[in-house]
Amino acid sequence: MIQFTEVLGFSSVLPLIPILGIELGLDELQVGLILSIFSLCQLFASPITGKLSDRFGRKPLLLFSQTSTLVGFLLLGISSNVWILVAARLVDGLLGSNMTVTQAYISDVTTHKQRTKTYGYSSAVFGAGLIFGPMIGGVLLLVSFSAPFFFAAGISLVSIVLVVIFLPESITEKKNKFRLKFGEIIPIKETKHFFKSGETRGILIEFFLYSFGFYIFISTFPLYSTIYMLVSAQQLTIYMAWLGIFRVLFQSFLINPIMKKVGENTTLKLGIFALVLAMVFLIFTTNFWIAFIPISFLAFGTGVTRPILTSKLTKVVKREETGSILGVNTSLYSIAQIITPILGGLILKYLPPQILPLLSAIVFTLIFLLWRWAFIKPFQENKSLLIKSEE
Repeated sequence: MIQFTEVLGFSSVLPLIPILGIELGLDELQVGLILSIFSLCQLFASPITGKLSDRFGRKPLLLFSQTSTLVGFLLLGISSNVWILVAARLVDGLLGSNMTVTQAYISDVTTHKQRTKTYGYSSAVFGAGLIFGPMIGGVLLLVSFSAPFFFAAGISLVSIVLVVIFLPESITEKKNKFRLKFGEIIPIKETKHFFKSGETRGILIEFFLYSFGFYIFISTFPLYSTIYMLVSAQQLTIYMAWLGIFRVLFQSFLINPIMKKVGENTTLKLGIFALVLAMVFLIFTTNFWIAFIPISFLAFGTGVTRPILTSKLTKVVKREETGSILGVNTSLYSIAQIITPILGGLILKYLPPQILPLLSAIVFTLIFLLWRWAFIKPFQENKSLLIKSEE
């Protein structure tokens, strides 16, 4: 319930922040810079928040981060100038690492056998929030442009009340000292270690390409759709809700049957092909209704590609290295989220807007071109080493 309210709040306003920036007089590049603030802050804040929750407990850190998110949404609601908008993203980015603490809490209260299933429920709740949030945001736009931001703040307040009343502390033995090394914020040592192996290096690079291709388009999609497709802010929220609905449907009912039928690699290829097809289709799409077709392909592609790539990452390392490689991947993912809004803003300001989906299509195609190097060759090398060791 707490996680659902969190996602419901931020997904109701996320598509509207770029439009708010334009209304405050910013150009596309400046909007991109502001969008990158949150991801840049989270890159450093998330591991620090996780460590602090180990020392002081999950509940106080969750309440602290939720309060900062509440303040961030209130600032967005009253934004009358650019500096308030910047302050809103800084406050939420630096202090509001809600998901980090939530995931740690789930790990605390579940056994190893229960954990995968529980994280699956968590993912489903996240998806449900992404469906209803944009819908509610779209309806509230009929009241005023600031109404969705105040709604998100109200939802944050509800989540704080839920934590205070219903959530017990999950850590019984707290650490006496708080220690944080730079390597725990930016995992440089672990990155070097995993990049020495051809198999882990290949999948990490493929994952980064997917993240880059997806976020270069989706982070600036609100501006792209209003500039090139001439949609309103309310119509934009319908797109985002549609994307959320189909992504949840595909992940819930379609991915597993396809994987059983054709295998993991072929399913991944289908997902990447759907992403390329969606981007190519969007280059030539200016009609509001026709855009639902490529957005459906985009939902299928993202619904398939990310979970399979994550699964591949966890399968190519020892169990005790799983957390480390996922941490490295999260850092690379955050870097993609930092640079793509800025690059997207540059493209929208100085180049034809159709360059955005074209660039995404090219990046997704690169995944196909690197496929043999990333997935097949390392597997063959490991297989030959295994045969030699057995001999």
